[in-house]
Amino acid sequence: MTRPPILRLYMGFSLLVLLTALSPSSASGQSPQSVEAFTEPQNSQGERAKGASGLPLPRFVSIKSDAANVRRGPGPDFPLLWQYQRRNLPLEVIAEYDDWRRVRDHQGEEGWMKAPLLSGARTVIVRRSAHAVTLRAVPDATGGVVALVQPGVIGTLKACRGNWCEVEIDRYDGWLPRDQIWGVYPFEFSE
Repeated sequence: MTRPPILRLYMGFSLLVLLTALSPSSASGQSPQSVEAFTEPQNSQGERAKGASGLPLPRFVSIKSDAANVRRGPGPDFPLLWQYQRRNLPLEVIAEYDDWRRVRDHQGEEGWMKAPLLSGARTVIVRRSAHAVTLRAVPDATGGVVALVQPGVIGTLKACRGNWCEVEIDRYDGWLPRDQIWGVYPFEFSE
């Protein structure tokens, strides 16, 4: 019997903290907004809210480059808070100002980034938990095991069906439970 591969997160994930600063949510003891509790935002006409770019707010994006600075405000004169050093990390755009985007990461940290550092490519990150998550061949808990995926691993989002999302992680394609990943809203891709 062959064992499924275990996809681990090695040195690929590092968050270089340039300046230590607590986010308002951390300082107040409040937890960040839960994506699970989030329903599709709508304006007064019942349409999805849009930012200055014409794109929906909020929305998920990913980091384009290997290093991306995060600032306290929308401009180069605002203090640098930290630098992400992980290409394809999913982020949630929650506000826009000119070519700056206010983003939130999977840990609830927020800051401003230049729009050219972000991509519309959809990725997800496996949520932090005590155990690996099973990547299944089909969107069902009884489906064949493709791989065991460690928390913090990033994959490309392909589709979602009900409570399952199809992802590609390295060379492995399969389905993960939607509640085990961050980077997709409950109302997206539902069939």
